[in-house]
Formats: sequence, structure tokens, C-alpha cells
Amino acid sequence: MLPAGHAVAQDKPLSAYFRETWTTRQGLPHNQVNSIAQSPDGYLWLGTWEGLVRYNGLEFRVFDRSNTPALKDNGVRSVRATADGAVVIGTSRGGVSVMRGDSWRTWLMKDGLSQEEIMDALIDKQGRLWVATESAGITRIDIGNSKKKPTYFTSHNGLPSDINYGLLLDRDGSVWVATAAGLVHFVEDRPVVYATAAGLPDAPIFRVIQDAGGTLFVGTERGVYRRQGDRFVLQSPELPVDGVPSLATDSSGYLWVGTVNNGLLRQRASSLERFTSLRGLPNNRVAALLVDREGSIWAGTNAGLMRLSDAPFSTFNRDQGLSDDYVRALAESRDGSIWIGTSRGLNQWRNGKLQASYTSADGLPSDSVLSLLEDRDGSLLVGSYTAGVLRLRNGKVIAQYDRAHGMPGSNQIRALAQQSDGTVWIGTNRGLVRMRDGKFEYFGVEQGLPRDFIITLEVARDDSLWVGTANGVAHIVGDKVSTVDLRGMNGAQDVFDFLEDADGTLWIATDRGLVRYRDGQLKVLGLKQGLPIDTLFEVIDDGRGSLWLTSNRGVLRIRRADAEAVLSDSKDVLTVDHFGEADGLASSQCNGGSGPAALLDARGRIWVATAGGAAVVDPTKLDEYRRGLPPVVIEDVSANDQQVTMQSPLRLPAGKRKLEFHYASLTFKFPRFIRYRYRLDGLEHEWNERGNQRVAQYTNLRPGHYRFLVNASLPGLGMGWSKDITALDIEIKPLLWQQPWFIPLLVLLAGLLVAGMYRWRLGHLRQRSVQLEDLIEQRTSDLRDRTDRLMESDKEKTFLLEKLKDQAEAFERQAREDALTGLANRRSMDEQLTRAFAEAIASGRRLSVGLFDIDEFKRINDGYSHAAGDQALIAVADTMREELGALGILARWGGEEFAVLFEGLPLEEARNRCERLRWAVERLDCSAFAPGWKMTISGGVAERTGLSHYEKLLSRADTLLYEAKRAGRNRIHG
Repeated sequence: MLPAGHAVAQDKPLSAYFRETWTTRQGLPHNQVNSIAQSPDGYLWLGTWEGLVRYNGLEFRVFDRSNTPALKDNGVRSVRATADGAVVIGTSRGGVSVMRGDSWRTWLMKDGLSQEEIMDALIDKQGRLWVATESAGITRIDIGNSKKKPTYFTSHNGLPSDINYGLLLDRDGSVWVATAAGLVHFVEDRPVVYATAAGLPDAPIFRVIQDAGGTLFVGTERGVYRRQGDRFVLQSPELPVDGVPSLATDSSGYLWVGTVNNGLLRQRASSLERFTSLRGLPNNRVAALLVDREGSIWAGTNAGLMRLSDAPFSTFNRDQGLSDDYVRALAESRDGSIWIGTSRGLNQWRNGKLQASYTSADGLPSDSVLSLLEDRDGSLLVGSYTAGVLRLRNGKVIAQYDRAHGMPGSNQIRALAQQSDGTVWIGTNRGLVRMRDGKFEYFGVEQGLPRDFIITLEVARDDSLWVGTANGVAHIVGDKVSTVDLRGMNGAQDVFDFLEDADGTLWIATDRGLVRYRDGQLKVLGLKQGLPIDTLFEVIDDGRGSLWLTSNRGVLRIRRADAEAVLSDSKDVLTVDHFGEADGLASSQCNGGSGPAALLDARGRIWVATAGGAAVVDPTKLDEYRRGLPPVVIEDVSANDQQVTMQSPLRLPAGKRKLEFHYASLTFKFPRFIRYRYRLDGLEHEWNERGNQRVAQYTNLRPGHYRFLVNASLPGLGMGWSKDITALDIEIKPLLWQQPWFIPLLVLLAGLLVAGMYRWRLGHLRQRSVQLEDLIEQRTSDLRDRTDRLMESDKEKTFLLEKLKDQAEAFERQAREDALTGLANRRSMDEQLTRAFAEAIASGRRLSVGLFDIDEFKRINDGYSHAAGDQALIAVADTMREELGALGILARWGGEEFAVLFEGLPLEEARNRCERLRWAVERLDCSAFAPGWKMTISGGVAERTGLSHYEKLLSRADTLLYEAKRAGRNRIHG
């Protein structure tokens, strides 16, 4: 990544920048982007005619009148971000709104604005709101003092015109205003006007900006002007006389100019570059410009949004004058030139620009170039597609070697190589030719080659020749041909390139990975060893400890030490840096099958032949494109499927059991390559690594204190987990019966009740005993009756004690049983799974877990009622319980999720039983509670094998469940 302020892009042409474009097809609500701003947290904010847009690098979130009542108009003309994170929005006819976090405040005419048609608005260093209206001058409002009346500036008290276009907050805290009749500078509330007398044209002022050094640049209806002292001078006579609605400066000193008719311009000193719709700009009217904190240039046009960014690779193609974009071969000459062979001609590149281009129009018998080699005599050998080998000197063909001139094989020349004695080897699609002393010798299958189709040639350090064919490797020493069988290397056949180390180790790029041939032993690095692609075209040693590999899907870089470690089994997988179009490749399709299709030049740069041009990267400067990943931003949090206001700590009321977090690392250069991990302290101790998934969900949470942690990595560029960890503290309050004192109090009350009853009964018995002693002689029969009653009372006491015991057991069951469905709850399932997992490990017995989720359950609640949702949960639970029987342990996992534990079953049998559960639910009759609804579930089932903890088993099942969801629901994955 390019750190702001770095100058690596100074010598890179604008056409070599990486470009990315967004329109309504990619999520913009409207193609015209009127304004662009970036807030301190990294979000990009866009003003369009259909609302305010927030962009996080992957998704657009639109704020408009339908979802934001405080926004009174969808037409957003201006957006500004303050240092403290506020976003100031000026609308077409809805006044000004200021957003701080989740809070909005809007000013209309009733709140003091002179007009609700806004062109621009900002908050100054004193906290005052400056509003530039369309035709009613300037309004200034003291936000912090509601009792203070607004201040108005019009043509009656200092403005040259009531028509305004823009504002600028100067570094010194003063404010500049761009009007239809000049520029105004407010110094201590005193307007100072700069117009034609100060050097500005007699034309409206559209935009005013200030660079890092304090210089003012002014965009007018007639070009760009720069402040010089107290006057303004024309920025450059090279710039067109055109309307300039947008300006920006970057850290390299370039001025970026957005025009009305001439597209985007980049100017510095006498250098001027144009970027128009003919070269990929969505539209030539550039209304907004921004240089973001990563150094990217954002251009808002009438037809979409574009980002231009410097990247590690530069690609040179027809934009720089090459005869064609499709590059097949590269070669470096002694004078430092890079020869670039394309499908439509030969090009000479030197000192950063095209020196010459040769095609059939210049006398080449064929301008489709397949291979290149500089001869020891300084001439250039060009292998063509149809005309054999051409020898060029000073751009002229001085010799031709083809079938018409006695050369055997074919006129399609795939590879060229030269030995130390001047012998030239020519690889064709119909055999290998040795050209020595003006004579040709043919080598084919009959001479020992594994195949006639030659792809690559490499002269070894001992002057022998390595031959890569479409069916393996051949080695030629003198006239003797031997072969190396690669079929045991993942079935490799096509051999595209060789690289020989100083110790004789040979690295071979094949269609099944990178093969190492050392001391007669073959080993391979392929998909299993961590390569994302195994069809490799070229292998280049950068001299800095890394190997660079080209492919149909970009360029890979691996550390030599990693490769050796993996091949020696001391490391499991490779760490791979993967470069693609986001890194400056005009096309990720690198070419192979002819060449050289990549090379390391004398300056240490790596050149790559691609379908979009010749790409070059300097490995020594890669670190200049990297910096720490920005911290992860937690975008929103939902509790029980309802979004909550973000604050830290986040205090949630009792009864909140489900939490969902959405987050993003706000980088715009590599958003799709960022990987995330998260953890909920208070519930778990291990990180959950979920790839590029930007959502985390937890269910069945108990009351208590938690901390949600999330951070990011960029492994594709060798950037591990960031040290910056974003944290959010959460407190879930308990229900009455979840209070820690509730159960002890209940037990105490029960004990007191028993003790009280016992004491009361003892007193009563004493009283009856006295009465019985008095009457014993008179009423013996009554004594028997009363004795019977005493025994009955003892039974009542026993009954009461048993009832209290049953009640205590009922409380215990409720703690492990789901009240709605009668199934075991998550706590019970956790205990069962802990036990079963330990027993399975001890005994080696099979163990599987299935997780299920009711598809689109929220639509039942929303479309019918929450009561219908409860009936749906009960119906699904009853159906699954009846279908499962004693074949597994069923529990409600939380919300609309269920879990099943299978003990002693292999994965396939567990999956079959899960399919029966899915089948049973699919046939459930929902007419009683949700007429017309078809109930389905999705599930993931995983087996214990290879896992050390049951939480990993649950995580695997959960991942498979989400795969089933993404695959279309109503299915089981596992």
C-alpha cells in the first residue's frame, strides 16, 4: 500500500495507475457524484442526487429521506468531514444536515438559513456553521449557542454576489468563499474581495483549495489560478481554458484538475497529463476530487465514480505507444533496452518510454512475436508465429531462418537459446533445431525428446541444454538426449520455464506446480502446499531471497526459505504474496508458452508479459507500498435482530440473548484481500478466523459482561494480524430470575418455610399432648382418633417435603430445558457434548454434530406474527424430535437454530439422518399458524476426526451451515 506522502509515483505515468470504477450497477444510487469526503475513521462519503452514500471499500450504504428522516432532500451537493468525525451535508433544497455518529441535526429556513438551496457548508474551528446558499449569500450559525442569532452576508454587506459555489476553511481558521463574481476572504468577520483587480478572470469562481504548504488554488470558469502574494496568477498556460469545478493536490506535489469538458488533468511544473473518457474516465465532467489517506485519487463524474491509485506494478501498453497490449516475449539488451514482443509487433522500451516500434508495415515478415533473444554479436533474434526466426540489427531485418531457407521443424518459434560457443537453439511447435556454423540439426521424438512441441529452453551453467516440452523435460549434453519424467509430480506435463541455482538445483515451472530437481530427486510445490494456482509460466529469482511465479491469475511471490522448508517437511504450507489487477497489472492473465515471458533486468526490476501489456515491478520498493492496516471499525451491532445505538460500553436490557456484529477495515486498495478474526471474551478464549467474512453472530448469551474483539490481516501481501485490535465492551442485564441471588434466596425461603412448619407442628403436638393427658381416662376412644389424626399430619408433612423437593428438581430441569419447545437447551447440549467428546477421544469412537437453522425465519415473525414464529419453532422441534427418536440428542441451540449430537456414527450416516430431518421439516404443514408458508431448514454436519476440542467441531459445523445457506438454503452440507 502507498503511504500518504511517499513519492514513489513521481515518475509513473497517469495511464499506468490502477483504475477502478463504480456506477449504479455496482451499488451507487445515482451515477453523478457531486462531492467526496473522507472522515477520520476512514469512511468515504459521497454526495449524489439520490442521497448521501457511505463506502467502506466493499459496500455502499445510502442515507436518504426513506431511511433518514433528518435528511430533508435526496439531492446532496456537498459533503465535508470534520476532524472530530462529524459529516456536514449540503442539500439541493433541504437545508444543511450534520451527522455525528447516529445523531442527526438539520437546519432549514425556520432555523435561521437564508435559503434552503445549498451549494456548500462547513464547520469552522470555532464550531460555527458556514452555509453557502445558491442565491441568498452566506449564513453563519453558532451551533453551540442557540440563543445567538445567525449572521448573514450578502451583496449588501460585502459579498460581490449572492450566488455562491463553494467554501474553504483556511489553515489559519479563516474562511474563503467562491462566488459568481470573485473570491471572498473572511478575516475576523471582515470580507476581503479578490476579483479581476487581483488577477482573477471576470468569471465565476467554482472551487478553492489549499495545499499542504498553504498555497491557494482557484478553479474558475476559465481555468486554474494560484495565489501568489496578494494576487492570483494563471497556474499554467498548458491547462485548458475550461470550467474547473474540482481541484486536489497530492503528496508528490501534483495538482489534480477536474474540468467540465476536458476530463481529469494532472499538472506539476511543465508536466501535464490528460485522462479522459477515451482512456477510461466515466465522463469528462469531473465534479469532485479527493486524495484519500492512502494516496488514491477519487474522481466523481457525471457518469460514475473512479479511483486511481499507484500500485507496485506499472503496466505499459498501447496507452504508452506499444503496438499492442498482448505481450508474449521480453528481452533485455546490452544498452538497457527492454524488447517487448507482442502479437502485433516488436517494441523497444528505454529510459521509461517507447524508443521504437516495428511491425509488418516497417518490413517485418511477421509482426506476431513469440520469442526473443539478444545474440552475442548484439543483433536481436526474433521468433515469430509464421515467419521463423528474424535477425534484426538497428531495426532492420538482416537475416531470416525458416523452412523456406532450409530450417527443419516449423516456422512457429516458441523459444530461443544460445550456448557459449554461439550455437543457437530454436524451439518450434514441431521439434528442436540446433543452428551451428550456418547448419541446421533437428531433434525430435525419434532423437529422444519426450514431445516435438517445444515450450522453453534454458542453457545451463555447464553449457548443456534443458528443454521444456508439452510432455516433460529433456536434457541435451552434446548430442546425447536424456529425459526427466515429471508424471509423479502431480501429473505434470507442460514445462514452461527453468531456473538454475548456483549449486545446480533446477526449478521447473509446470502446469501442476513448481518442481525442484536436485541431485536427481524431484519434489513439487502445488495446491496442497499452499499455491493458489498451480499452472505456472515463469519462475524468476529476484536476488533478494524470493521466487516470483507468473500464472493465468496473477503473479505470485514466495520466499525461497519457505519453499525449502515446505519441501523438507519442516513447514506445512507456503506463505504466498499474490499480486493482481489491484496491484497495477492491467490484466492478471500473464502469458506463457513462449518467451521469455518474464525477466529480471539489470536494475533488479521484474518484467512480466501479460494480456494487458508489459508489467514491471521493483521488488526493492515493495515495502514502500505497505503500511499498517487501518483498525477495524465496528459498523453496527444488532441485539435480538434489532439494531442498537453504538456506544462503549454497550449496555443492553435484560432478555437480549442474540448479538450480531458487522465490521470492516477501511482500506480501499485491497478490501477483498483482507482477512478477519474475532473473539467474544466472557464466552470464548480462542480467535475465530472467518476469512473475509465481515459479520459475527452469537446466540443464547447469558447476562453478564463481555468484550467483543476483532482485527484484520492481509496475508496476500505478507501482512499478518494487525496489532490494532478493536474492542467493544458489552453488558447484558439479567432478568429477575437470572439474578445471582435469586436461587439462593428461593432455597432459603423454602428452608425457612420447612423450619416454620416444623416448629409450628411441634408446638401444636405439645398442646394436644396436654389435652390428651387430661382426657386420657375419660375418652380413650377419642385418644385413638386423635392419634390417627397425628399420623395423618405426619403424612402431610412428608408430602410437603416431597413437594418442595420436586419443585427444586423442576427448577433444575428448567435450567437445562428450553421452555418453548421442551427440548434440551444449549447449556444441556454443551454438557452432553463435553462428555461425549471426551469419551469419544478416550475410546476412539466416532462423533458427529449437526447444526440447523430455520430458513428465512424472520419473515414468519414479520409476515405473520411472533406468535406464529413461536408455533413454527414448536412444530419444527416436535417434527425433528419425532423423526430423530433415540438416534441422537436434539437441543434448541438458540433462536431459530437447533443442534443434534450423534454418538458412534460415521459422518455419512449422520449426514443421512440430517437429510431425513430436513425432509421431515420440508413436509411440515404450516397452515395452522402460517398459511401458505413452506418450512425449510439448512444444516451443516461435521465429524470429530482430527479436532482437539469440541468448540472446533461446532465451528466446523457452523461454517458448513453458512455454506448451505449461501448455496441456496434447504440443504445439508457436510
